[in-house]
Amino acid sequence: MKIRVLSILILFIFFQACSEDRESGLVFFGGEIINPVKKEITLYKGSELVDTISIRPNNTFSYSFEASEEGLYTFWHGNESQTVYIEPGDSILFRLNTLAFDKTLVYSGKEAARNNFFMELYLMNEENNDLVFSYYKIGPSEFAQKTDSIRLEREKMLKDLEEKHQFSKKFTALAEKSIDYEFYDLRERYAFLINKYFNPTGKEIPEDFFAYREEVDFNDEQLKNLYVYQRFLDNYLKNRSIENCPPRDEDRDCYNLNDYNNLRRRILLADSLFELEVLRNRFFQRFGSKQIIFSKSQAQIDSTLALFSKVKYEDLEELKGLMEIQLSYFVGNNISKKRILTPQMEEKELGDILKKPSIIFIWSIYSPKDHKADHEKVRALRNKYPEIDFIGANLDESEPEIWLTTMNENNYDTDFEYQIRNRGRKKILYRNYLNKVFFVNEKGEIIMGNIDFDSPFLESRIVEFLNR
Repeated sequence: MKIRVLSILILFIFFQACSEDRESGLVFFGGEIINPVKKEITLYKGSELVDTISIRPNNTFSYSFEASEEGLYTFWHGNESQTVYIEPGDSILFRLNTLAFDKTLVYSGKEAARNNFFMELYLMNEENNDLVFSYYKIGPSEFAQKTDSIRLEREKMLKDLEEKHQFSKKFTALAEKSIDYEFYDLRERYAFLINKYFNPTGKEIPEDFFAYREEVDFNDEQLKNLYVYQRFLDNYLKNRSIENCPPRDEDRDCYNLNDYNNLRRRILLADSLFELEVLRNRFFQRFGSKQIIFSKSQAQIDSTLALFSKVKYEDLEELKGLMEIQLSYFVGNNISKKRILTPQMEEKELGDILKKPSIIFIWSIYSPKDHKADHEKVRALRNKYPEIDFIGANLDESEPEIWLTTMNENNYDTDFEYQIRNRGRKKILYRNYLNKVFFVNEKGEIIMGNIDFDSPFLESRIVEFLNR
């Protein structure tokens, strides 16, 4: 403990020294990561890698670099990331715990106010998930008043901080836009839920409810890496894809976000809206990967590849690699010969451990928030459906020791945990299968495969699986 305190003190002294020279473009970037999942963090400016920064054995790190202009950067550790606003001459110091990455991220020092404000906005925006689910049954006018109130609160918070800290004009403009897009996103999410679950109420939404859509810049260079902007764009595309869905009386495929046709509509919308390559490629990659891994036939995969060739997606080879993987995971295929590693470090075939109908879920040690939530859900499902084995399949083939440590630290039931082996040169593409589940029988035949672990229809599919 004394060593850690001393290390932080040394970093802080250096941090203070660096902050004295505001004329220089030299930026100091340092801090501490508790419970690190890797030995480094990576820092990006937009899509450009600034550097890979090593984490010391005592969990601290420090790094200096030249910054020519202020703006948003992104740092990654494992599978988690956050944005950080940096100005030339800044000294950025933060501390976080990977067990609660976002909730524990705190900045300190002279320039901390900017980034702590962004983190507070981010966390409040996350809380909006609960807010939307609490209020989505109310009428559009009442919800509009609620969002207006939230926007005013955020604007007052920014104004008070700005008077105290004298933020730069560029940062203030970015913060104002962030508040705007949170407001827009709340309305998009409300509209999706109302139209999906309370369609008659959805028809009551007045035209001016979406008046902000006329103000949206779908190619904002300053915001392209800001989380709230990306989430708004994603939810906007969801709603537009539903609005463009051919009318079908009782067919709810319009609202199935993994449906092939829904994804196709969003791809075409993204092609028509986004001129910034980083946005086009980000959404193309996400929608294209989903189209492949939720495809039910070779014909659907061929159609996806043809579409992405038409819109000139630059990573077509990645989709082709994903296609080769997906071909073996169609319903009806047998995966009993797939190689796995047991917690006792024995290599086996999947067929060796299948004793009864099983549901296989995919997870990674580098997505701690997701794998904790998934395993918590599995504990409840095992008690509810003892007729089924729920099998965890870990992707991190090159790090079996960390896999074991993660399972022990979280008390995962190792009688039902295995690691996928021998995935070859395409192993990085398997990350697209995170959160996907496969229903297989005792022989290793895939009975169902097109469902996410967080789908609201998961339990109805489990019941359907049991009744076959």
